[in-house]
Amino acid sequence: MKRLFWLLQILTITFPVIIFIAYIIMDEGDQFTSEHYLVTGLSAIPFVIVQLLKFLMSGVDKE
Repeated sequence: MKRLFWLLQILTITFPVIIFIAYIIMDEGDQFTSEHYLVTGLSAIPFVIVQLLKFLMSGVDKE
């Protein structure tokens, strides 16, 4: 179970970074708009969900 959460954490923490870099490449370095920041911020929601699930499931493996 720990390996699954490690994998999910790694995948979800890279998602906002990839979106941020993709916006820079697509806009060719132009100034960001509020929509760019909004989408980048909202893309961090899966990481928060994984952290919440990890916290809720932390006592499941222990006896």
